[in-house]
Amino acid sequence: MTKINETTFEDSVGRVYELGFHLLPTVAEADVPVQFSQLKSTIEKQGGTFISESAPKLIKLSYSMSKTIKAEKMHYTNAYFGWVKFTLDPEKLELVEKDIKAFDPMLRYIIVKTVAENTMVTEGVKAIGSDKEEVDGEEVAENDILVDETPKEVINQ
Repeated sequence: MTKINETTFEDSVGRVYELGFHLLPTVAEADVPVQFSQLKSTIEKQGGTFISESAPKLIKLSYSMSKTIKAEKMHYTNAYFGWVKFTLDPEKLELVEKDIKAFDPMLRYIIVKTVAENTMVTEGVKAIGSDKEEVDGEEVAENDILVDETPKEVINQ
């Protein structure tokens, strides 16, 4: 695997960030793509370019979240979850975050610095589908997950 000089990469395309977010479940399902597009345009207008994304989908939250709307505290157990990975000049991040904070349908969000590559574990991972199987001479149960233990090179932050 080839090492990438992180400073050179960031100088040429900007720093790589990922925005994970929950939109309010009160947004009409037909309006979710519109809201997602508006959210992405706040990044784009500051010069951000997109690497990958996942459109928001309605999910059940692990715990109740609240947001004060018009002086009333509302509690939610569902939300539309989505994410977008993008590059952006680090000096513009504060402006993007200001716009995201002011975005009315936003329930919660997080912005993290990341790498451009897909960081999901897919290579060498096998979920076991039957009651019991034998893999490399070992018996494994239905809920076991096997992960290739060969380390992969990752760009340090």
